[in-house]
Amino acid sequence: MSRPIVPPAPAQRSPRWLSGREILAVLGSLAVVVLLARLGVWQLDRGREKQALAARIAERERLSPLQLGPQGVDLASAQWRPAVARGEWAGAWTVYLQNRQYRGVAGFWVLTPLRLQGSDKYLMVLRGWAAPDVHAPLLVPPVPTPSGPVEVRGRVAPAPSPWFSFAKDPPGARLRQNVQLQQFAQYHHILMFPYVLQQLGPSSQGLVRDWPKPDLGMQRNYGYALQWFAMSATCLGLWLFFTLRTLSRRRRGRQPGAAA
Repeated sequence: MSRPIVPPAPAQRSPRWLSGREILAVLGSLAVVVLLARLGVWQLDRGREKQALAARIAERERLSPLQLGPQGVDLASAQWRPAVARGEWAGAWTVYLQNRQYRGVAGFWVLTPLRLQGSDKYLMVLRGWAAPDVHAPLLVPPVPTPSGPVEVRGRVAPAPSPWFSFAKDPPGARLRQNVQLQQFAQYHHILMFPYVLQQLGPSSQGLVRDWPKPDLGMQRNYGYALQWFAMSATCLGLWLFFTLRTLSRRRRGRQPGAAA
């Protein structure tokens, strides 16, 4: 008995366009491209915000000095504005923040509380930068503190940013890595404002007052934006390359006489 002749099944060919799974991959790739580009736009916005803040700071520096008294000021509106404070130094409570740089040299920031005239409130004054002793760099340099009423001119500034430290500074230490103004005030049982007066003027008493401009980090934001845009463009280029290559191969596969 003869066997029936079964014609061979037609060869399965790849679809001309993308399959459902490949379409999902394309959509996911486009989502990544858009996300990276959006992050770049966000960093540009942050850079522009900081640029506007730098313009406001420059404008505040040209304003008339504030008179700092017991009533205090709003840091958000007074930050970096010129100011004058009158009172008496509490020289016994001077602190030295170590490892503070000036022109590549690690020295000390010297801070002394000022008891404001006619009150029991204190204002921490960042008096300047002191160079270390070349023979004993870990010893605090001798910085004289005048007695009696004084007038200090400077600008309102936020408290010094805390630095990372493995050990916690003793609350009464003069030489330290950081100073938390509220903790300092609690330890000495005094009232103190949560900002400082950054003293300006020529160098005196062994202190340098050549303060750098506030670093708002806008250049970093623009650099990050460039990186995000570059990654977005790279992902877009790779997506176009692999997608077009896949479609080109499938079109060639459908041409007559193409290899199976």
